[in-house]
Amino acid sequence: MGNLLCKQLCLISLLLSSPVLLAAEVLSVIYPEVKAPYDEIFKQIVKGIEDEYQGPIKLYPLKSEFSVTDTVQQLDEHNEQMVIALGKSGYQVAKAVYQRKSVAVGALPIQPNGISGVSLLAEPKVLFDSLRLLAPSVKRVAVLHTPANKWLIGRAKAQADQLGLTLLHIEVSDLKNAVAEYDTLLKALNPQTDAIWLPLDPITANEQVILPKLLEYAWEHNLVLFSSKPEHAKRGALFSMFPNHYELGKGLVFMVQKLRSKEIASSVLPMDKMQLAVNLRTAAHLGFAYNTQLRTNFSIVFNK
Repeated sequence: MGNLLCKQLCLISLLLSSPVLLAAEVLSVIYPEVKAPYDEIFKQIVKGIEDEYQGPIKLYPLKSEFSVTDTVQQLDEHNEQMVIALGKSGYQVAKAVYQRKSVAVGALPIQPNGISGVSLLAEPKVLFDSLRLLAPSVKRVAVLHTPANKWLIGRAKAQADQLGLTLLHIEVSDLKNAVAEYDTLLKALNPQTDAIWLPLDPITANEQVILPKLLEYAWEHNLVLFSSKPEHAKRGALFSMFPNHYELGKGLVFMVQKLRSKEIASSVLPMDKMQLAVNLRTAAHLGFAYNTQLRTNFSIVFNK
């Protein structure tokens, strides 16, 4: 009898200390209520959350005119301690509660600032792996960035080293500075072995000034240009990345549970679940031919 009681107590102790206990808690998911087709992004993220989390989920769709105070009050009234906050609206709520609740932010290109989350910024290794697959002759990658992306460049440098790539990174302060640095950079690049990476940066990947300039130069000089921004492959970059929103939802569940159980400290991670978009017209112009097996890695292809 004593042995049986001991075993029961041990089992109860194990269950109480297990992360499975977290599944009994309500997971609050806060996201903006937007019209089609933009709502599809959040539907996919929520689907990933629902498939990954084994406990009850409470959805908080936020209209364009919403009250942060009222939303926080609802979370507090029900003692909801695990929160996934999506988009700009969700981020406003996250800022109000992250110091006293377990919060993971998603669907934004966030940088480390004290609030945990998975950024829309692509993990550099994912980009570099695709580069080696699509343009194996490239040995050096050049990237211009602003101070906001310095944290990501640090990761990129370490990951490039591990893959045998050289990362040439140049920090700029504004658009004028970026244009001048690109002018200098382009004169020093060798199209046979060098490539340019456009990060998700409104200055160094400026749509009106920088992108057209680099696309034209890359085409005329057979230079590999790749990007972190999904639309750039369609515009003429060799390839770009776009998020797998379903996997993002699953990743956010994993993060918020780890935060709740205090297994990880507050952190921001780049997205490593990305999908590959390839411009086959650009590839052909550069002299690259991809076989059927290689093309199975392509989620989207552009032929123009």
